[in-house]
Amino acid sequence: MIAVLILSACLGYFIAIPFASIVQSGNYRLVALLRAKRWLFASLIYTVVAFATVFPVVVFCGSILKVIIGLLLFFATGGFGYYLYRKTEIAFHFTRRLVRLLIASLLLYLLIFFPLFFTSYRLLWAVTPALMPGVLCIAKLVMDPFEKRNNARYVDRAKRMLAEMKAKKIGITGSYGKTTVKNDLDQLLSVKYDTLASPANYNTPLGVVKTLSAATGREEMLLLEMGARRRGDIRELCEIVKPEIGVITGIAPQHLETFGSEEAIMSEKNVLAEKVPSEGIVFYNLTDPKVRVLYELRTGRKIGVGYQDADYLISPPKFSDSGSSFRLTKGMISHEITLTSVGIASVVDFSLAAAVALELGVPWESVCAVARRIYPTSHRFEIVRKGDVTIIDDSYNINPIGAKTALESLSYFSGKRKIVYTSGMVELGEKEESLNRVLGEQ
Repeated sequence: MIAVLILSACLGYFIAIPFASIVQSGNYRLVALLRAKRWLFASLIYTVVAFATVFPVVVFCGSILKVIIGLLLFFATGGFGYYLYRKTEIAFHFTRRLVRLLIASLLLYLLIFFPLFFTSYRLLWAVTPALMPGVLCIAKLVMDPFEKRNNARYVDRAKRMLAEMKAKKIGITGSYGKTTVKNDLDQLLSVKYDTLASPANYNTPLGVVKTLSAATGREEMLLLEMGARRRGDIRELCEIVKPEIGVITGIAPQHLETFGSEEAIMSEKNVLAEKVPSEGIVFYNLTDPKVRVLYELRTGRKIGVGYQDADYLISPPKFSDSGSSFRLTKGMISHEITLTSVGIASVVDFSLAAAVALELGVPWESVCAVARRIYPTSHRFEIVRKGDVTIIDDSYNINPIGAKTALESLSYFSGKRKIVYTSGMVELGEKEESLNRVLGEQ
């Protein structure tokens, strides 16, 4: 009996993994499962049909036949689980929190279905694994209070560390370009300062915790991405970090599913500017019209970077297969910048980072030198060459503005045959279908 129960739980664990990965990708919010509602519905339908099959078997079949049918149902449930696993295809990482959630789900599964083995319907052991998505949701709700306390403990420790650090704190937000600007700025500031930047695209409160785990105490500059999936996220990050410098990279219709409108996204990004003291500096990408609107709202010190009416002016860039070149000008000072990366996004992102570095005392000569050896951030307009094939990996930049820019950049490359591969844009609410259609037309 115990062996059968464990076998049933193992199958339930396998079925739970794709749904757990969806919850993980949605920052551990159950609402993320709405993206998998057809698979949840499929699980429900399978369970109802399987349960309907079990009841007549229990009533009319003998013991041996029950065992055979039970095994057949078990393999059918396994096949259904494999189907779900292949169809959802969402990447996941075995973090401590995900492991805790899966363990809690398994324990709850055993607790709920153990009594079945003392009834005449014990044959349901072969079907109940299909109910694991529901068990996972219950386990998530049970674990939430513990996870909140656990996270709060880490965040409180991060706040104490930040209060003791002498490093200048730089917050970087925007719908696109955050990671590239952060990485470019990290390399530029490293010429003069001891820096610490958030790894990869860690841009949540726990991302701040992760960043500070690598702190040595010698840091002079702290660079932190600030992401937002819903209202209040930037405010929470600012209350933890208390940035002295802000950078706003761009506004795009991203996460409309949770924000509801582009106006709400703009308002959320502007929280960073509101939280930076008036004596601090906020840098704006003025090539983005929506960011220019936020620039006009700032009453404290601010610096704009753009093609016109900006503190730092970008000349029309030139592109080739091997890179980009343009002039960056401030007042009477102008320098030629050469990048190994290709595309207007690379030019704007580097110019924004360069403006921050220059205002913090990095010499122009160093900026020009770093530009020549800086390489694109992974999966963000990263050029990969395989023989005579050139691949543009822009897989982490999938938003309407980034997608349009990437498509336009194809003209900078030689060759007649060019292929775009994209997963499409998600979390855009009611606009998801229309914006993906526009991308298809482009």
